[in-house]
Amino acid sequence: MDFSKSLTLWIVCLCLLKGSWTAQTISDPPNIDNGVSELCRIDEPHCRDGNTILSFEAIRSIHKQMDDDANGNVDVSETDGFLREDLNYNDPKAKHSSFHGDDQFITVEDLWNTWKSSEVYNWTTDEVAKWLNDYVELPQYQEGFSKMQFNGSVMPRLAVKNTTLTMSILKILDRSHVQKLQLKALDTVLFGAPPMNKHNHLKDFMLVVSIVIGIGGCWFAYIQNRYSKEHMKKMITDLDGLQRAEQSLIDLQKK
Repeated sequence: MDFSKSLTLWIVCLCLLKGSWTAQTISDPPNIDNGVSELCRIDEPHCRDGNTILSFEAIRSIHKQMDDDANGNVDVSETDGFLREDLNYNDPKAKHSSFHGDDQFITVEDLWNTWKSSEVYNWTTDEVAKWLNDYVELPQYQEGFSKMQFNGSVMPRLAVKNTTLTMSILKILDRSHVQKLQLKALDTVLFGAPPMNKHNHLKDFMLVVSIVIGIGGCWFAYIQNRYSKEHMKKMITDLDGLQRAEQSLIDLQKK
């Protein structure tokens, strides 16, 4: 009888444990599974690619960071606060139009589709290296980027906090450099390719014109100064002659 009671008790305990484990599994699935499911719904052809999944998870993380009220949409006020507090824009009005356009509420799907249509998404490894050198101004990490063959599609992964990627893989140990890289990548993901240091012929022309005007101005000032000195010297000579003539007239009157 005691054995039957013990067996029954063990069975009940096992059933309770199994039920608890099952409930926990259902109610708290791994976050990556949710991301894959959502990616497959949004972008089914690419939802089995490992790099795409990681980039989509980064986009979800960026959206969550911007969505203060966690309602699934990023509105204009949330964007304004994010730009001022996280990206340190003093006047973010110009960025609103490029981010929101005609859509006042940005979902994860909207953010993902905008990112995939961005010029940066199709950047080559060389273009990413140029971005790292010219815009981020951290050329010392180009070797790590080249080894990992980072192209434009991985940019969202650089825009979120990921110590494994930045420190372990890219060997960026300086925290200020990590933060700078993250902010620059975040700005690039949200607002597209930055101007960087592209060759601008108009700018070169204006620079040459400015130099010519500067040299011309200096030459004109030199000529004017020289003319003024000669004119002043002539005036002094004339005044001396006039004074001598007046003195001669005074002496003649005295006689």
